Amino acid sequence: MKMQEYLSVVTEQIRCQQARQMVSEELEEHILEQAKAYEEEGMFEEEALEKAVREMGDPVETGVALDGVHRPQISVGLLVLIGVISLFSVAVHAILGAYTQDVDGVGYAYLQKHIFYLVLGYVLMLGVYRLDYSILARHAKVVAAAFMVLIFVGGSLFGIQINGAKIYMRLGPFFLFLPMLATLYVPLYGGLLYTYRGEGYKGIMKLILWAVVPVYFTFHMPSFSQSVVLWCALITLLGIAIYQGWYGIGRKKLLILVVLFTAPIWIVLSAIMLKVLATYQLHRIQAFLNNSPDNNYLAIQMRNFLANSQLIGGNAEHITEIGKLPGFNNDYIFVSLISAYGILAGILVVALFLFLIIKIFRVSLGQKNQLGMILGCSCGVVYLFQTGISISMNLGLLPTASATLPFFSSGGSGIIVSYILLGLVLSVYRYQNILSTKPSTGKTLTLHLSLKL
Repeated sequence: MKMQEYLSVVTEQIRCQQARQMVSEELEEHILEQAKAYEEEGMFEEEALEKAVREMGDPVETGVALDGVHRPQISVGLLVLIGVISLFSVAVHAILGAYTQDVDGVGYAYLQKHIFYLVLGYVLMLGVYRLDYSILARHAKVVAAAFMVLIFVGGSLFGIQINGAKIYMRLGPFFLFLPMLATLYVPLYGGLLYTYRGEGYKGIMKLILWAVVPVYFTFHMPSFSQSVVLWCALITLLGIAIYQGWYGIGRKKLLILVVLFTAPIWIVLSAIMLKVLATYQLHRIQAFLNNSPDNNYLAIQMRNFLANSQLIGGNAEHITEIGKLPGFNNDYIFVSLISAYGILAGILVVALFLFLIIKIFRVSLGQKNQLGMILGCSCGVVYLFQTGISISMNLGLLPTASATLPFFSSGGSGIIVSYILLGLVLSVYRYQNILSTKPSTGKTLTLHLSLKL
């Protein structure tokens, strides 16, 4: 049997079309390497190639075995975990709705919206799950640039002005919160990190610029908290890429270089903040540092709610009172959760998020595909910083700011972003045995199979 005929029969047994080309290329490379070895032993070229093909074994059996390896995967553990978190969030909004029904016309309206966005986010998650993420290896720069234009330029030109800032954009019946959507830039930055591999110092300089620009625009939307989340996530991803040795430079030297480049940026951003931050934002920081009750009313109220919370279960009067405060179902959802279900419920939620984040990093760092690894990690760092900042602010460890607890905080944009990121993680897991480990170049690695040939 000729080599191309053999490859055709093998790939016909593989149901996943996206895996067929990769398998064909890897088998062809293996056959040609073996044939070359036979030629060096004295065989003629055609004879060596025929023997190499023959020793690969029955093409149907080989194809069936490869079909079992190269097929889409789904992380049942992640789906179960996100299902538990989603149901928990519905339970929190349900009890808040029950006790705040008569407070300023809110109540079950928030619950209905929350459930709607959970369902919409879940559908989008499944859509992203089926997407081939390797497109970011081929078009990372174009996609990242287009995204920044859409969010920042589009928001500036077509955004809806609320309280003097254009931080919302209307899409049909939906109002998109632009600072939250900006966090979707993080996985795009992962694609950029992958694209600039091997470019050394020049690549690092470009990557730092790719990080500074979106953070600057997010800060000037204005959204201080989201710009912090974005900056921390991007720098953490850069650190992961450095640790992987992607840029052909020693890790220690490169880390020193990053510090040298990023330290002045932090100084400049700090100077900008001191001049640009609104008066109320400066008062919040001062109140936090001085623990002043005059300018830190919300934070002090939240501390009182936490101090008076029960270990298990909530108090109806307690929940009704917290429903009178702004942000009770968004920025301060964690305090509301503890007030409604008790301190142990809060500890359980923290444990669920820790488990989710650890699971995402385990899935991501276990990928042979480097692009899949960095994209999965990008989603993990967003969850890490969003969750950390939100819970820390609720516990009074950080100044009062706009903070989102993934899947729990009300607001469509935050919920949708959370599900899209999870969909990307599931996509990385889905294609771990389908996409080549180097999708941008088309190069392949030797098959790791235990077949009886």
